[in-house]
Amino acid sequence: MEFKEKITLDMLTKDSVSVLRQKFITLNGEDVQVGGNVRNAYMNCENDREILKAELSEEYYNAVMAVWEV
Repeated sequence: MEFKEKITLDMLTKDSVSVLRQKFITLNGEDVQVGGNVRNAYMNCENDREILKAELSEEYYNAVMAVWEV
């Protein structure tokens, strides 16, 4: 059984972002969510930028930075 994680960048503005994490397994050919949604909010400040860089893949981090650095 393999876990898949889905990450959604929700409510991304120049000031903040909400990161939604969901875990899924494939059961009988269908993705089934395991556990509840985990949502964390981050502000566009130096400290939260460092946290995001450590917690997100480069692809997601770059998407946030593209909005925050405008």
